[in-house]
Amino acid sequence: MATILELEQRETLVAISVPLDGAEQRWRRLYGTPEFIEWLDSALPLLRTTVIGGETEPYDQVDAIFHEYIIGERMQFDRRFKKLARKPDKFVWEFKTLDIRIFGWIPMRDVFICTFGDMKDEIETRRLYGRYIAQTIYVRNTLDLDEPKYVPCAEYDDVLSDA
Repeated sequence: MATILELEQRETLVAISVPLDGAEQRWRRLYGTPEFIEWLDSALPLLRTTVIGGETEPYDQVDAIFHEYIIGERMQFDRRFKKLARKPDKFVWEFKTLDIRIFGWIPMRDVFICTFGDMKDEIETRRLYGRYIAQTIYVRNTLDLDEPKYVPCAEYDDVLSDA
């Protein structure tokens, strides 16, 4: 078993960063699996907004929400950052933008591991929520991460602190 930092050194997880302005500091940590990073770097920049009159492209939406998360801004719980319902509860979470959904989990407070991203419309039209939840659970279960692998709580203050 390994820590998150050891998995980063092995390149099993990749740290995600965003440019910070002036006095901003990193408050929370964000990681992605190599497959997620491939989607983030290759597929996401090609996607276009499906929001009528939308001015912000999906890439910029993800950049903005990752920026909010990393610098410790209060996240709009259930609107921008949400624990997904599943029975039994497996504590899979999502980042939500107008166009994009990013799935992952919280191994410890203020740390999020991203596993999958896709267009909201595609997920809803093809009813892919269950699939992405199951795939995220599979990735988490097979990841050589020290136990406990996730925070078994759905309360904001148990999974996030604000700067």
